[in-house]
Amino acid sequence: MSKMPLFFVIVVAIIVIAASFRFVQQRREKASNDVAPLLQKRVVVSNKREKPLNDRRSRQQQTAPAGTSVRYEASFKPETGGLEMTFRLDAQQYHQLTVGDRGTLSYKGSRFEGFEPER
Repeated sequence: MSKMPLFFVIVVAIIVIAASFRFVQQRREKASNDVAPLLQKRVVVSNKREKPLNDRRSRQQQTAPAGTSVRYEASFKPETGGLEMTFRLDAQQYHQLTVGDRGTLSYKGSRFEGFEPER
C-alpha cells in the first residue's frame, strides 16, 4: 500500500521537473532572441503550413468540433544557397505570403521579424 503514494510522488516530481525545464528553455530562447542582431537575407518563400492545434481529447471532439486555434509556419530558402529556415508567424503575416515570393527576410535569432517582398 505504501508503494502507490511513493509512485505518485515520483510521477508528480518528474512532471514538475519537466515543466520547469521547458519554462527555463523558453525564457533562455526569448532572451537570446532579444539580444541577437537583426539579420536580413534575400530569400524565396519555399513552403507554408497551417497546423491546427488540437486541445481536446478524442471523446470531446465527437460531441463538439475542435477549436479554431491554428499555428502558422513558413519556410524560407536563401537565394544564395544555404539551409532552409522555418519560422512561426501570426495569421496576418502568414496570409500575406505566397510560395515562390522573393524578397528580404528579417529575423532575430529564431524569431521572425518581417518579410518585404520584391516589387
